[in-house]
Amino acid sequence: MAQTTVNQHPRDRLRARIDRSVQAAVTVSGLLVLMTLMLIFVYLLFAVLPLFKPAAMGKAQPLAIAASAPALALGMDVQQRIGYRIDAQGAGQFYRLTPQEGAKAGELLAQQPLLAKPTLLAQAAGERDLFALAQADGRFIVASADFAAAGSAVPQWAFPLGQRPQALDQRGRPLTLLTLAEARRGQYLLAGVTDDNRLVFGRFGNEHPPQLSASALDRAPQQIVLTPDGRQLYLLTGNRLARYQINDTQLQLKETRTLGEHSPYQLTALPGGSALLIEAADGSVREWFDVEKNQRWQLTPVQHFEHSAEPQDLLVAEPYRRVFATLRPDGGFSLFSSIQPQPLLNGRLSSGVQQMAFAPSGDGLLLETAQGWQHYAIDNPYPDVTWRSLWHKVWYENYPEPAYVWQSTSGEDSYQAKFSLIPVIFGTFKAAGYAMLFAIPLALAGAIYTAYFMSPGLRRVIKPAIEVMGALPTVVIGLVAGIWLAPVIEHYLLAVLSLPVLLAVAVLACGAVVNRFAPRRLPPGFDLLILLPLMLLVVWLTFSVGPWLEVKLFGEPLHFWLGDDYDQRNALVVGVAMGFALVPIIFSLAEDALFSVPATLSQGSLALGATQWQTVMRVVLPSASAGIFSALMIGFGRAVGETMIVLMATGNTPIIDGSLFQGLRALAANIAIEMPEAVAGSSHYRVLFLTALVLFIFTFVFNTLAEAVRLRLRKRYTLNQEAP
Repeated sequence: MAQTTVNQHPRDRLRARIDRSVQAAVTVSGLLVLMTLMLIFVYLLFAVLPLFKPAAMGKAQPLAIAASAPALALGMDVQQRIGYRIDAQGAGQFYRLTPQEGAKAGELLAQQPLLAKPTLLAQAAGERDLFALAQADGRFIVASADFAAAGSAVPQWAFPLGQRPQALDQRGRPLTLLTLAEARRGQYLLAGVTDDNRLVFGRFGNEHPPQLSASALDRAPQQIVLTPDGRQLYLLTGNRLARYQINDTQLQLKETRTLGEHSPYQLTALPGGSALLIEAADGSVREWFDVEKNQRWQLTPVQHFEHSAEPQDLLVAEPYRRVFATLRPDGGFSLFSSIQPQPLLNGRLSSGVQQMAFAPSGDGLLLETAQGWQHYAIDNPYPDVTWRSLWHKVWYENYPEPAYVWQSTSGEDSYQAKFSLIPVIFGTFKAAGYAMLFAIPLALAGAIYTAYFMSPGLRRVIKPAIEVMGALPTVVIGLVAGIWLAPVIEHYLLAVLSLPVLLAVAVLACGAVVNRFAPRRLPPGFDLLILLPLMLLVVWLTFSVGPWLEVKLFGEPLHFWLGDDYDQRNALVVGVAMGFALVPIIFSLAEDALFSVPATLSQGSLALGATQWQTVMRVVLPSASAGIFSALMIGFGRAVGETMIVLMATGNTPIIDGSLFQGLRALAANIAIEMPEAVAGSSHYRVLFLTALVLFIFTFVFNTLAEAVRLRLRKRYTLNQEAP
C-alpha cells in the first residue's frame, strides 16, 4: 500500500488530500451546527426555567419593636427597608426593617399622630399605603405613608385632603362601616354606613368641594367594599351581597345575590378591577366578579381555591398583583394566584398573628404578633404564569367564560396580563396551512409540467425565472400584501373566492376541446399560447363581473354583508402572500426531484402502452416522492417560521378562529412585535422566550420526523427500482 502511495502522481495525491480536507471540514461544520443548535436550546431553556420555579419563602427575621397599642394596619416600602404601623390610638410609626451602620433593625424612626382614637380604619385596595381613619363622631381623614418626604431624612405621613377631619355624612351621624378608593390621582371616593342605617357616599378632592349623597338601608350591613377601579360598591348584609354602580355621586343598585348558608362572610377586594374574594365561615374562599349573561352583567362565582380551610382565617391581598394569602390561627400559610385553584406555596408561620401585610412588589411579608414583628422574604416573581394559564382555558375578569387569551399589555397599570400560548400556536398553523393550501397545487403542478411536459428550451427560461421569485425579500411581499393586496381582495372578494374553481374549469375545458378538435398533436410550447390568453380572459371577466354579482346576490358588497365576520387583513391575504413566497421553494425542489427520475423508467412505461399522465402518476411521482416530500416539509417549515409577511399582512389578532376572513397572530410575528417592549426579566419577557422555545422544538421535531419519513420513502422506492 505504501509503495502504491509513493508511485501515485502528485496531482492524485493532491486530490486525495483535498478530498480528505473537504470531508473533515464538512464533518466539523456539521458538528458545529449541531453544537450551535444545542447552545440555542440551552439558552432558551435557561431563560424560560424561572417561570416554572415554585414560590419560596425565606426564614423569619424577628424584629423587636416598641409599641404600646395594638396595630390596625401594617406596611413597608418597596425596598423593604422601612416598615410602618397604625395603632389603635391613631398614631403612625415608622420602624427600620434592615440594620444599617450605627442603627439596628426595629429602631423607631418617626412617630406622628394621625387621628385621635379612631374607631374605623379602611385601606384602599389596589393602592399601597393609603388609609382612611374615622372618629366616633363620623369625621375622617385620609393619610398615606411617604417614604421619601421632600426636605426630610425620615419618612412622614402625608394628608392628601388635609389634616383637619371632614364629615362624610351631611347629618353628622357616627359611622359603623367605612371604605376607601382612589378613583384617579388626587380624587378619593369614600363610602360608609351610619348608625341609623344609611349608606353615605362622597367624592373628595382638593380641586372641588366634596360631593355627597345618602340613601336609606333596610337592615344593618356587616361590610362595605369599594372596588379599586372606583366603579362599583359592594354591601354585605348577612348572606346577601348587593352590588351598586357608581355614577358620579349617585349609587345605583344593580343586583343582589345570595352567597349561601355559611355566614358570616368576609369580603376582600382584589387589586385591578372589581373582583372580590369571599371567605365563608367554614374557611372556604371563592372569587366572584361580573360576567355578562343575556346582555346583563351579573355577579358570578368563578374560582374556588383549594386549601385547608378554618374559620377566622386572616386573608390579605397584594397591593398590585392578583395574589393573596391566607393565614390560619395555628400558623398555616397558603399563597394563591387568582388564576388557579391550587396554592402557589404552603408553609407554616407563627401562630397568634394579629396583622399581616405584603410588600408592594409582593416579594416580602410583614407579620405582627404579641412578641413583635416578623419579616419574611418571598420569591414569587411570576404568579400570573402557570402551566394552566399557558395551555388551558382560564376565566379572566370580565370575560363571559373560560378562554384561551393572549393579551400581554394594556394601557392600565393594574391590568392582569394573559399569556395563553394556544392562540399564537393556532395562528401559526392557520397561516402555514392556508399558505400551503395556496402554494402546493401551483408549485407541484408547475413542477410536473416543467419537468415532464415542457420543452427543454422553454424549461431553461421558466425554471430560473420562478427561482428568482424566491429572492424577493419577504418584507416587500408583506408590505405589498398589507397595502395593496388586502384592499383588492376586499373589493373583489367574490371574484377571488371563485377564481380557483373557474380557472380549473377553464383549463380542463380547454384541454378537452383541444384534444377533441386538434387535427394533430400540438408542438411543444404551443399549448401555452392557447392557455395563457384564456386564463387572462377568465381572470378579467371574473374581476369585472364579481362586484356586480355581489350586489345582485347580497344587496351590498360581500365584505359589508359579512360585517364583523370579515377583517381586511385576514388569513386569505396571508395565504396568498405567503403562498407566493413558498411557491419558488417547493417548485424548485420538487422539479429537481421529478427531473432526476431516470428517463428509462418513464420510457419503459410509455413503451408498455401507458399514457403520459399514467406514467406521471404511477411511475414518476412515486419515484420522486422522497424529494417531493422534502420540498413540502421545507416549505411548511418556512411557513411556520415566517415573520414579516404574517406581521404585515394580518391584523395580528391572537384569536382562535379558523375562518378565512379573520386575522391571526403567529409565534414568530408575536416575538417580533412584543420583544422590543418587553421588560428584561419580566413575565412577558420570559414568556416570549418560551414561545421561541416552542417554535424551536416544533421545527426541530417536525424536521426530524420529516427526514425520517423521507429516508424511508427513498429506501422503499430505491429497492423497488432495483428489484428484478
